[in-house]
This record gives sequence, structure tokens and C-alpha cells, in this order.
Amino acid sequence: MMRASSGTPPVTRVSETLAREWPALGIWILAVLGFGWQALSQEGAGQGLPALAVFALLMAAYMGSAFLPVEAARRWAGEDIRRVYGIPFALWFAGGLLEILRGLPTDPWALLGGLAFLAWPVALVLHNRAAWGPIPALVVLGTLALILIPGPLPGDPVGWAFRIGAGLWPLPLILGWPAAARPRAHLLYFGAILFVWYAVEFGRLPTLPLLRGGPSYFHLAAIPLFLWLMLLSGRFPDLGLTFRWTGRDLLAILVHLAGFAAFALPFGWLTGFLTPASTHPGLPEALLRLLAIYLFIALPEEILFRGALHVHLQRALGWPPLRTLLLSSLLFGLAHLNNPPKVGLYAVLATVAGFFYGRTYLQTGKVTTAAMVHALVDWVWGLLFSR
Repeated sequence: MMRASSGTPPVTRVSETLAREWPALGIWILAVLGFGWQALSQEGAGQGLPALAVFALLMAAYMGSAFLPVEAARRWAGEDIRRVYGIPFALWFAGGLLEILRGLPTDPWALLGGLAFLAWPVALVLHNRAAWGPIPALVVLGTLALILIPGPLPGDPVGWAFRIGAGLWPLPLILGWPAAARPRAHLLYFGAILFVWYAVEFGRLPTLPLLRGGPSYFHLAAIPLFLWLMLLSGRFPDLGLTFRWTGRDLLAILVHLAGFAAFALPFGWLTGFLTPASTHPGLPEALLRLLAIYLFIALPEEILFRGALHVHLQRALGWPPLRTLLLSSLLFGLAHLNNPPKVGLYAVLATVAGFFYGRTYLQTGKVTTAAMVHALVDWVWGLLFSR
């Protein structure tokens, strides 16, 4: 059992933690109430309540990460291998339970695929070592092949380019180039990042609906899983996963939002990429949409691209922050090539947006502030424009 590092009474520690990270608790309450109300009104209590209970638990794991005593949690996990794999097995069990409670047909292969998705990246992180080696390189290459090769073939040249590019860009790091990066390659950790990212990106997750208007079960479960990987690897503090923002954080959000708008609006108008939307949602729906964008799109993407990928590339390559930011922003832009139509223009905008999101992260040290810039961009775009 996890032990405290001091003699402070548990009740006091809990109250101090809540006082420090109360916005995370507020976000959890808003998410459960907002999406729960929507689910119950659309599906009824019989189908909605089991899904809402599972959603509330997953969101507690997601938002509760902001409360983690990181070093104590890592020591606790390291004391027993069953604890390391306990999180992915708990997520897998909850998915199976949701299927039973909702009366969905059970697919053994989908269950096995869900378990593999949840457990394999944990195994990679658990066996990660800093130095490059041929066996870890082969393991990561095999992992990418299992994600990228199976499944239906792309139906257009952009789809082919997207899948081939996803396989090619990590190859230099996997093959140990540049040589100066080999002592700090952390290949299996890198492979775990790519595995979770690509499994979501290329639709390799089992199909298990959760709440209408929200992510599917495995898409949401991927977030606490990824945060668990960051904790096990010792990278969790890099995220700056806190919702307590200072005045300087708010100023950084506004400045970088305005900076991106100064580029995106003229670019969008001149290229015909942006046109005014003909309809607009009501205020409650618009606010719920902002919450959904922040929690299920912006924050997960910022955790991946800024908190995990940018930091890993900077450490592995030994580059300064700005140079690494340009690379990670380009990767962020290319990751949006599967968003038709006008994929080229979309990728350009996403690359520039990634630069401003990354600047927010580097200036504040918090992925949550970068995610707010990201969410506001997507939200305003969805409300006011169509493409």
C-alpha cells in the first residue's frame, strides 16, 4: 500500500490536494453532469446509467492525474509488477463490464485486441532502457508494422502518403541516427508513444460506444493509459498537468491565441479555406462543445505532441527548444493530413497552430494552457466558420 512520506494526517493531505487542484475536480463535475445529462436524455436510464458510471470512472482517472503524488505513486507501482499491469487490466475489465451491462454482443477477438492495446505499451515502457540497441529497434519496428500494415488499404493518394509517412518519419531515430542520440534513444518508450498514437489515429481500437456526443470507450481509456505510461517512465512531471493557472498563464494563452489568429484569419480568407458558418448552436450546446473539444481533442493531443513527443525529441536529439519546436510543429501539421478536403492548407494551418501551442507550453510549462489555446482555436473555428 502507498505510504505517506510524512506524518501529515490523511484528511489534511486530501484537503490540501483539493485546495491546490480544485479546478480539476470542477472540470470532472462539469463533464459528468454535462455529458451525463445529454446521455440520459437521449438513451434513457437503462442504457445511459451504466455508460455514465464508466464514463465518470474514466474521467476520474483522467482528471485525478492532476492530484497524483508522482514520486510516491511511482514507488508504489514499482514495488509489485501486478500494480504496474493493474491499470491496463482494470481498464480492460471495465470495458468488458460495460459490454455486459449494455447488453452488447461479446467479440472475443475484440476483447483480446483491447487487452493487447492496453498492456503492450506498458510492457514496452517497463523494459525501456536509455541506450539504443538492435533488439529494441526490431521490437519497435515490429510494433509499427502491426499497427500500420493490417486493415483496409487507403482509398486515395493522400491516405497512402499519410500511412507511409507515419512509418517513415520515426525510422532515423529507431535505426539509431544520429549516432550522438544513441545513448539517450529510449527506444521502447518512443515505441510506446507511437503505438498508442497510431492505434488511435489509424482506427485500430475495438469499437465500444460509451456516451453519445463523447468519445468511445477505448478512445477515452487511452488517455489515462497514456498518463500511466508517462508516470512509469518518469516523464509525468514534464507534462505540467495542472489546472491552476496564474495571471501570466492566462496572458500567454491570450497572446498565443491572438498570434495564431493574426496568421490564420488572413490565410484562411485569402485561400478560401474559411467561410462563414450559416448556422450556430445555442449557448448551452456551444459551451458543452468547448468542454468536449478541450477534454477529448485538445488536451490529449497536447499531452502527446508537446508533453511527450516534443520533450522526447529534444532530449534524444539534443536540440535547443526552438529547433525542436519547429520539428514537433511540422509533425503536428503532417498528422492532420487525413482531414479532407484541402488537406494541404489544413496541414499548413495545423503546423503554424502547433508552433503557437508549443510556444504556450514552453512559456508556461503546462500542457493544460497549450490545450486551452488549441481548444479555443477549434471551438471558434467550429462556431464561426465552415470549410
